[in-house]
Amino acid sequence: MAVIVQSECQKEEKMKKAYIALVLALALVAGLSAQTINVLFWDDAYPRTLMERIPEFEKATGIKVNFEILQPPQVFTKTSVSVTKERTDYDLVCVDEGNIPLFASLMLPYDQWAPGKVFKKVDPNTVTPAMLDVAQWDGKLIGLPINGNLYVWMTRKDLVENPKYKADFKAQYGYELTAPQTFQQLLDSGSFFQKNGIVSGGFGPFNGGPAGVFGEAVFMYESYGTKFIEWQGGKPVLVVDKAKAVQGMEVYKKLMAISPKGAETMAHVERQAAFCADPKGVFSQFIWPAQIASYEDPDKSLVAGKILYSAPPAGPFGRYAVRGTWAVNIPTASKNRDAAAEFVYWWASKDIASWLVEKNTVPARTDALTDPKFAKSKPWLAAIAESMKYAAARPRFKEVAQVQDIVKKYWIMGITGQMPTDQATQKIIDETNDVLKKAGY
Repeated sequence: MAVIVQSECQKEEKMKKAYIALVLALALVAGLSAQTINVLFWDDAYPRTLMERIPEFEKATGIKVNFEILQPPQVFTKTSVSVTKERTDYDLVCVDEGNIPLFASLMLPYDQWAPGKVFKKVDPNTVTPAMLDVAQWDGKLIGLPINGNLYVWMTRKDLVENPKYKADFKAQYGYELTAPQTFQQLLDSGSFFQKNGIVSGGFGPFNGGPAGVFGEAVFMYESYGTKFIEWQGGKPVLVVDKAKAVQGMEVYKKLMAISPKGAETMAHVERQAAFCADPKGVFSQFIWPAQIASYEDPDKSLVAGKILYSAPPAGPFGRYAVRGTWAVNIPTASKNRDAAAEFVYWWASKDIASWLVEKNTVPARTDALTDPKFAKSKPWLAAIAESMKYAAARPRFKEVAQVQDIVKKYWIMGITGQMPTDQATQKIIDETNDVLKKAGY
């Protein structure tokens, strides 16, 4: 009889514990539920892919996610007017790494984010090292880097492996046709295919938004041996070597000469159309990894499965892969900080990161990017890992938006022949110095 009573007591005790656990779980979710967070995304394949899974997050937490997705320049403008110290229209904003200094004072440092209630707070060390310092400013981690974005090179595999083209190229240039490893090889091979009418363009430039053109300029400057702006004595200083900067611009001007029609205004949409939809296409260009999914989609691309991926070609002073990572940040003025943090912990989790890799996008988590199960099916991951060895940051300071506009204006004038490259470079130097001087540096 005593055994039966004891057994009944044990059952009752287990039921009580299960009930308490259920109440606690419901309380946790209730603490988050009935909340709505507003999220500002930048527009590319990565956040658009993520949207497919947002209903799962909403179901798990009871948090409603309203999202707005805009082109990067509009994200900058919207953040500038919609987020202040006192108020914000958004509970989460995605910030391009170059703009972190502009908005850092308005964002909640990561060490002040709440622990997760449904999803565990993400250890920043899960972020691949080449990307982690993107969200660092003034000794603090401002938000969390969320994508593994830096220059990766793409070259038409079907062209460089064509036996006739290989033989003809070697006969003319004296070396093997491969994915270009130097700018000279890029000029040689791009010219070979463009001048023989095999492609519409030997090179696909980027001449779209100011931040992207600034990235191209930094890419060429560093490849030809000069930094543009460095922090010295606690302030940004223009350190560019004019002669080397001119040399880099001159090489890009030569590449423009073998680029497709309309190259002087080519942004991402136009580059993708030229590479993927034109029957002849483009031979070689850089790609942001988040855009690879569209290039490898057979429903959208004539060259899906026909692309070689590598680190960018090297200049005389080395190989550089310009970084373009975004960080996700919580404005200090947000009234839904805990719910916003919960969304980021879900987004940056191993489960979601691995799924994003499967969908041909590139998160910032090392364990997802280096998972052996993706090695064969995602050949670009090895190229991303190689590029990360050469990651180069664009200069970061509060007045960077003004300088980007200056660089874009005169860079395009120089590479298109509207102004001699020497004069265009001098204009960049003079007007950048004016910005820094007016800022009090």
